[in-house]
Amino acid sequence: MTCSWRKAVSAIFYSLAIPHAALAFEAPPTAQAEAVLGAEATGPNYRIDPDVRSDGLLRLFVLRTRYGAFDVDGEDLMRERIRELQALRKLQAMSESDVFLKAAGAAAQAPLAFGQDLIKDPKATLEKSMSGVGNMFGRVGAAINNRQANRDNVATSLLGIDAARRALGVELGVDPFTDFAPLASKLNDVATASALGGLSIRAALAAIPGGAGVAVSSSSTAETIRATLVEKTSAQIAEEVKATLARLKVAPGVASSFVENRRYTPADLLIMARSLAALRADNTQLFIARAVNAETREEAVFQRHRAELLARYAKNYGIGAFVDIGGVPLNHLDDGRVIALFPFDEVSWTERVAGMFQYVASAAPHEHGQPLLVTTGELTPMAKDEVGRLGWTVETIR
Repeated sequence: MTCSWRKAVSAIFYSLAIPHAALAFEAPPTAQAEAVLGAEATGPNYRIDPDVRSDGLLRLFVLRTRYGAFDVDGEDLMRERIRELQALRKLQAMSESDVFLKAAGAAAQAPLAFGQDLIKDPKATLEKSMSGVGNMFGRVGAAINNRQANRDNVATSLLGIDAARRALGVELGVDPFTDFAPLASKLNDVATASALGGLSIRAALAAIPGGAGVAVSSSSTAETIRATLVEKTSAQIAEEVKATLARLKVAPGVASSFVENRRYTPADLLIMARSLAALRADNTQLFIARAVNAETREEAVFQRHRAELLARYAKNYGIGAFVDIGGVPLNHLDDGRVIALFPFDEVSWTERVAGMFQYVASAAPHEHGQPLLVTTGELTPMAKDEVGRLGWTVETIR
């Protein structure tokens, strides 16, 4: 088991822990992968170890694939990896089709042909490379202004490979900027054949044996920001994110540090910025200043999901301004109470979890009523009793 989630939670909570009064703790229960993930606990190109441990907040999965074994911390990231493996299987089938192999052969000659054209007529060749791109100047300006946030390569951008990768990822319902190395490599292979071999993304998808069911079940990344991911480069996305955060009164330096953190993909950044814009809460900088410190992919996914949940449940609960409670960015409700909304898998009353709740509870005001803890996972009976003793009301959302 890696320590990635421990580092992530340390960045959010454990650095705040102080001695507490609880005398009894519990070991986190072990879950069964099939009970948590259903039929997706196994697939044609992967399997998940049946016994799933927990650190008291998130479940810790062991994912085994033909590309190696991976520790995956948290259900959100695990489901993301499953979608990526489903997409990878389709890309593998695509790359074995006759249509793709023909395009790949043409692509192998494309760099040479491009070079020859450049020698013969450099002006015409450059113009040909840029044709049909209406936001060319926007891309150039965005890249200059967001050098550290730019995830694209000059050569692959010029040749259309980056655009093809983004379109392909969106069509498959996965993040085109994925950090999952096996998928990233295959996306680049297929995008290269598409861009340099004259194979459209639609034709490439149609080449998958079986035809039907091309699209993988989609994530929020694919569904809510599809057009932007296809149309904009990573630098342009960074520019949009910074502009959105500026409207939310996040300091420019904090916004720049946020978009430059490579633990977040451009899709993550865009989802978080748009979620926070929909939330329209005062003191958004408190949230971003904490999110800036993400040191692992797991923490980045956790922060992204939290931003989405805050936006999704804003009206239901009357979620308002961010407030610093013991160094943790929580929120006020319309009635003055404090709400702590987090995407935990399951909360167990371990010594560390107890210390975290003890500290936050001691800092939370009660003059407007009991603070509210809302999580996506259940609390164990012991955890629910102990949190209640600390003066919090507990609710679970799905």
